[in-house]
Amino acid sequence: MPGALLAQPVVPFSSFNQSPVIQIHNLPAIGSAGILNEARTRYRLVNDLASNYVLKNTATESLLFDGETNRSTFEYSRGTGDGWEWGVQIPYINHDGGSLDRFIEDWHSIFGLPKGGRNTAPRNQLRYFYQRNGVTRLSLTDATSGIGDVRLTAGWQWPDAGKDTRLAIRSSLSLPTGDSDQLRGSGAMEAALWATADRTRQWFGYPGSIFGGGGLLLMGKGDVLADQQRRVAAFASVGAGAQVLPWITLKLQADINGPFYDGSDLRQINATAVQLLMGGDIRLAKNVRLDVMVGEDLTVRASPDVVFHLALTVE
Repeated sequence: MPGALLAQPVVPFSSFNQSPVIQIHNLPAIGSAGILNEARTRYRLVNDLASNYVLKNTATESLLFDGETNRSTFEYSRGTGDGWEWGVQIPYINHDGGSLDRFIEDWHSIFGLPKGGRNTAPRNQLRYFYQRNGVTRLSLTDATSGIGDVRLTAGWQWPDAGKDTRLAIRSSLSLPTGDSDQLRGSGAMEAALWATADRTRQWFGYPGSIFGGGGLLLMGKGDVLADQQRRVAAFASVGAGAQVLPWITLKLQADINGPFYDGSDLRQINATAVQLLMGGDIRLAKNVRLDVMVGEDLTVRASPDVVFHLALTVE
């Protein structure tokens, strides 16, 4: 029964925009509003599988994003006391033709959704291509995999957030360890600073919470679309969740990020992206949680068509 459930803050999905030209940057997930206690550790393995298909031509630009990007990230965090924690995130990124095209076409057919030209394109091919003013600015056609840009993270618990409310200030610094030619990194150091908060409450008698946060990403001069890259991008997330069973929490979240590039009329390059993340987490053991999520692009073509997300957390 709902009254027998224990109220606990809901943790946001550990995901962000997986567009081929966005995921190379240090765009963070807002993370938990709770900081680990001294000597407590958190291990997390995150996997985001993104399927992209968009073809767009104008008088001056031509773009084709057709392929799948699979990003697996190992995260380690540790509390150091006095409200502080630090961590490291090591991503492994794979770009290839994938195998989801038929499934996504069938899904769109069943629910009467537009296919966006996906059904007329060759299946399971990789081609991330962008041309501007007759000059090819981006071209990736061969499958590639390897380490992405490693991130160092830190967080601090705001001590006076109020009753039933938590607030944390978080930051991350990415190192250019990924190959920018293979779209596994930006080619520059980047820093992000943001705040994240949550507040416990009841949803139709079920315990849960609302959460949200946002901040700024400061980007160095990278190698990908270098003369179009912006130096600052804003981002935010907002969501809510409810614990419907002792071991199941349902969550709904919206992620927003500003444009990372300019000098383009294409929303795949120069647009604010809004994604809807739907799913929840399953409590496998007292300190083990599995997040399951599907992400859809509300701002069509500014982020991948669909993202499948799994995250296993031990803390």
